[in-house]
Amino acid sequence: MTPDRLGLVIGAAFGLVWVEVNAGAAPSPVDLVLRILGALVFLGVLAALWRSRDARTGGADGRPGFGRNYWLVVAAEAVAFLGGNALLNGPLDLPDAVPAWIAFVVGVHFVVLAKVWREPSIGWIGGVVAVLGAAGVCMAVAEASRESIALTAGVGTGAVLLGGCGWAALRRPDGTTAPANPA
Repeated sequence: MTPDRLGLVIGAAFGLVWVEVNAGAAPSPVDLVLRILGALVFLGVLAALWRSRDARTGGADGRPGFGRNYWLVVAAEAVAFLGGNALLNGPLDLPDAVPAWIAFVVGVHFVVLAKVWREPSIGWIGGVVAVLGAAGVCMAVAEASRESIALTAGVGTGAVLLGGCGWAALRRPDGTTAPANPA
């Protein structure tokens, strides 16, 4: 599996987890519908990756893969997770903001990786995820309900990750979004 495809599987898996973990904030049966849709989109991403036999080679086109710069971004992300979680659970006393903070950091992670990998589409996805995370943090500061934060920063983040990975899985090397013909 190429680094591009592995990244899509990882992104879609995390998107599915975000939806599944946070969908319980929605009333029944909406929560079930969200979970089923998340699972179906995830399976669709896997199917699209399995069916396509195009020339994408992930990294062979000059883009760096999971090299030194990637790991520096991940290290910075880990520091931001730990530091933010410690502040939110400690002196700031905003535990409901923790999932939103994680979404914000993940979004920034993708924005930075867009620069590292020279892949603007990752930046757009990361930007939207960062905005959803920031909105969730602001909601927690404003004492919004845990459910509304989970739906905004949780389900919203999962939907963006799943949708972005689905779009990328269907994209041909020439940038069109029609599925590649299996050969």
